Amino acid sequence: MDTTRRTLLKASLASAGLFTIGGAALALRGTVQRPPPAGLLVLSPTQYSVLAAIADTFYPGGDGLPSGSAAGVPERIDAVMARKHPADAAEFLQVLGLVENALVALFVDQRAQTFTGSSVAARVAALDGWRTSRLSLRRTGFKALHGLCAGSYWSLPSVYPVTGYAGPPDFGQASAPKPTTFEPLPEVIEDVPEGEGATPAADPASPETHP
Repeated sequence: MDTTRRTLLKASLASAGLFTIGGAALALRGTVQRPPPAGLLVLSPTQYSVLAAIADTFYPGGDGLPSGSAAGVPERIDAVMARKHPADAAEFLQVLGLVENALVALFVDQRAQTFTGSSVAARVAALDGWRTSRLSLRRTGFKALHGLCAGSYWSLPSVYPVTGYAGPPDFGQASAPKPTTFEPLPEVIEDVPEGEGATPAADPASPETHP
C-alpha cells in the first residue's frame, strides 16, 4: 500500500511538473508579429499584431472590400483608446492579451496555440467561443472587440463605394451642394375696369379738376 501511494504521489508530482512546464511554455509562446505603423499612441507592437489579426478575422476582405488591417482598423482603435480613460484602455489591452494567450486558449478552448499563430478557421472559432462563452468577461470582451472593429471599419471612406453609401453630408464645405435659389417673380399689375369698384382717374382737362 505504501509503495502504491509513493508511486502515485511521484506520478502526480511528475504530471504536475510537466503541466507547469508545459503551461509556462504555452504562456510564453510568442506572438506572430506584424510591422506596426509609426505613431501608435497606446498599442505596443505586439498588441497591434494581435488586434490586426482580430480585425482581419472579423473583416478578411474580398469582393472589393479591404481587410480590417489594410483598412487601418487597428490604428483607428489605437486613436480611440488614446482618448479613453487610462483604466478603460488598460482593460482593453488586457482583453487583447487574453485572446492571444495560448495557455488560456488551452484551458478554455482546447486550442494550444496563440491567436496570431492559429489558422483562420481556428481564429473564427476562438472569437465565436468568446461570443458564446458562459463567462461574462469573455462575452463582454467580445462585444468590445467587435463593436470597436465594426465602428472603425464601416466608417472608413474607402468602404463607402462598395456599400453604396455616399458618405456623410459635407456641411459648411466648399464642395457641399448649394441651396436651390429661385428668380423673383415679376410684379403683375392688373387693370381693373371702371365701374367695378375702382375710382376713375381724374381727367386733367376736366374743369372739375381746377378750382
